[in-house]
Amino acid sequence: MPFDGDLKDFALPDILQMLQMGKRTGALSIRHGEEIGTLYFRKGELVHATYANLSGEDAAFALLKWKNGRFRFDTTIYPTRRTIDLSATNLILEAARRSDELKDLQTELPPPDTVLIFAQVGNDESTDIHLSPQQWKILALIDGKRNIADVCAVCDLDEVTVLQTLEDMLRIGLLYPQGSEPQEVDLNETDAEVAEEWDSFGEDK
Repeated sequence: MPFDGDLKDFALPDILQMLQMGKRTGALSIRHGEEIGTLYFRKGELVHATYANLSGEDAAFALLKWKNGRFRFDTTIYPTRRTIDLSATNLILEAARRSDELKDLQTELPPPDTVLIFAQVGNDESTDIHLSPQQWKILALIDGKRNIADVCAVCDLDEVTVLQTLEDMLRIGLLYPQGSEPQEVDLNETDAEVAEEWDSFGEDK
C-alpha cells in the first residue's frame, strides 16, 4: 500500500534503505515547492530516477541532497526503464562524497550569482582549444547573461561536473568573471604548468 510523509521526519537515505531492505517495488515521488522528483524501485533495487532535466544516477544524486519536502511511495507505479546500476547503499555513499566535493568547489569558485565571460584567446596555433563534448555542452551555456547557478540549473549534467568544469576553465583562463579586468590568454606567456593544463584540458573527461 502507498505511504507518505515529510523529509523532516524521514531522511531520504533512510527511506531508500528501508525500501531496499523491504524489497519494495514502486515509485517514490518527492515534492518540494514546485519541484518534483521520482525514484523507481524494483524488488528493493533503485533502477531509475527522474528530476527536472536529469535522469538516472544524476537525478538520484540531485534528489539525495534534499532535506525538505513531502514524499509518497506508490506501489501501483512500476519502473519501465533501468538507468541506475549502483545499489541504493552505494548511491548514498557516493552522494555523500559528492556533497563534500561540492562544498570544496563552492569555496574555490566565485559566488553562484557571478556571470562568467569568455577570455580572448590569442591567434597562435599553439592556443587551439580541444574540448570534450561534455565541456563544449557546458561552455555553450556561457552567454554573458547566465550566472553560475543558472548554468547548473539548465545543464543536463550533474552540478559537481558542471562546477568542476567551470573551475577548470577559470583556472586555465578560458573564462573570467564579468566585471573583472578583461584578459587575453596567450600560452607563450603562461607558465609551463598552466600551458600543460590547457593542452590536456579536453582529454579523458
